[in-house]
Amino acid sequence: MAFLGFRELERDVYMVVHYDPAQHLVFIKRYSRNYPSIAELEQSFQRIDRALGAIARHRTVLLVDARDAPLRNDDGFEGAFLQCHTQLTQAFKKTAVILRSATGVLQLGRLSKGYVKPMGIFTRPDDALLHLGVHVDLKQLTDP
Repeated sequence: MAFLGFRELERDVYMVVHYDPAQHLVFIKRYSRNYPSIAELEQSFQRIDRALGAIARHRTVLLVDARDAPLRNDDGFEGAFLQCHTQLTQAFKKTAVILRSATGVLQLGRLSKGYVKPMGIFTRPDDALLHLGVHVDLKQLTDP
């Protein structure tokens, strides 16, 4: 599904990636399906990375809506997630992540503590959009 101004770049059972070239905005919506293995997590992030290959990330902002993502904090998963997430997010001009709970904010804050380029972590979508300096109708970010 294409949102006004957005075009879909990649989709799998874990997330969908959209791009709005006018605002230099990548939007990733994380679905509620749990990764059954670390290999599946890594493959999903590799697909996203390939889909974003032609985008100048240093001029583009990234918005990740992870409110539906299941919380998971086992050591093996956290290490693999941190590596994949770092590789994905650090090249962007600015990144904002929307999470559902304070627990999720604390977890991602702990994991991203060593990032060279800090990211904004929010529970309110409006705050994330303000942080990135973009204007998006939040209703269009809901993927049915």
